Amino acid sequence: MNGQIVIAEGTQGDGVSWVVWARRHSSGGGEPGPGELLSMIRITSAGGRILYEGGGGGPALSPGSLMDVGSGGGDEGPYSLLARVHPDIRRVELVTAAGEALDVPIYDSADFPEVRFAVLLVPRDLYLGSVIGFDGNGKELERFDLAFHQRFWHEHR
Repeated sequence: MNGQIVIAEGTQGDGVSWVVWARRHSSGGGEPGPGELLSMIRITSAGGRILYEGGGGGPALSPGSLMDVGSGGGDEGPYSLLARVHPDIRRVELVTAAGEALDVPIYDSADFPEVRFAVLLVPRDLYLGSVIGFDGNGKELERFDLAFHQRFWHEHR
């Protein structure tokens, strides 16, 4: 499977399925550099049609960051949140623009011990505010604002 490791997968009640995979990544076409990682999410309809595929590559985490957050969605189906987070982050929370807090499941992979993967699918009409990473004692370690990305996405859908 081209070195792709499945990190997590699931199916929602409406038959929409998703898979998150990662692999070591090379930014220059050769061998991967230290810490180079590609992670992707694919969302598929109940009938097998790909509704969305997105992700990112580069360093496992941006220098000085404890979270690298990506979000997006296709022309139909749910909106996705995919984040690579530092192992010190033990809980991830997604806060909607209305202030509702949603827990984001976190997945580990022995193949990528330098990061954990946080994944959540939400209804496409839900406006997201921010993603927050907490340590094991509930202390906020990092916050990522999604407001700009959300406004842009909703204006173009």
